[in-house]
Amino acid sequence: MVLATDGVHVPTRLEMAKGKREGRKKVRAKRANWEGEWKEAKGFRFYLVDGNRIEHILSWHQVQSNEEVKKGLKKVKEAGLIPEKEIRLCVIADGARWIWKVAKELYPEAVEVLDYYHLSEHLHKFAEVQYGHDPERAQEWIEATLIRLFSGEVTE
Repeated sequence: MVLATDGVHVPTRLEMAKGKREGRKKVRAKRANWEGEWKEAKGFRFYLVDGNRIEHILSWHQVQSNEEVKKGLKKVKEAGLIPEKEIRLCVIADGARWIWKVAKELYPEAVEVLDYYHLSEHLHKFAEVQYGHDPERAQEWIEATLIRLFSGEVTE
C-alpha cells in the first residue's frame, strides 16, 4: 500500500464572490473583476498496489494546515481503514520534514520514499555543485542517474 501526501497551491475566491448571481444562460461569462488569493491545499491519498494494478482507496484534500493533515491521517489510522499487519506501507512525499515526522509517528514501520520529481530536483542541484565547471558532464550524470533510479538500480 502507498500513502502519498503533498500540497498544491490553489486559487480561492473572496467571500463577496461566492454565491449565486443572476446572469444570462448560454453566454460566455465576463472575467470577474476581483482577484482571490492562492492557498495551499494539502492532503493525502492511499493506493493499493497489487502487481500491475493500482487501486485508489481513499483521499482527503483541503485548504488546511499541517496539523489538520495529521489529524486526518490519525482518523484513518484510528478507524482501522489501513490493515497495517497485512500490508507493507510505503510513504511517498516531497521531502518536507513535517510529512516524514507525521509518517514516522503514525506509521513507524512504513518505508519512506522521496518522490521522483523532487529526487530529480535534488540531483540537478547536486550535479551543479559537483560538475559546475562542466555543464555537459553534469547533464550526462543526471540523465544516467535518473535512468538507473527509474530502472530500480538504486545501489548503482
